[in-house]
Amino acid sequence: MKLSDFMTASGLDDDQMAALLGGCSAHAVKKWRYGERLPRPEQLRRIAEVTDGKVMPNDFVMDAPAPAEAADA
Repeated sequence: MKLSDFMTASGLDDDQMAALLGGCSAHAVKKWRYGERLPRPEQLRRIAEVTDGKVMPNDFVMDAPAPAEAADA
């Protein structure tokens, strides 16, 4: 689940999520929600704790394009 989806489902805004996480700003939460920045490892752990595992570190990994297949020679 994406952080933004969790926050919407839980009725949380950036300020409220930042308060639950502690040690981060609402501005940082906003950047994480919109994929502009990735949380630090300690914040990733805290997000997983606060969301009861609904948002995990892998949920922040962007879909990377598949490498081009090598042409058969």
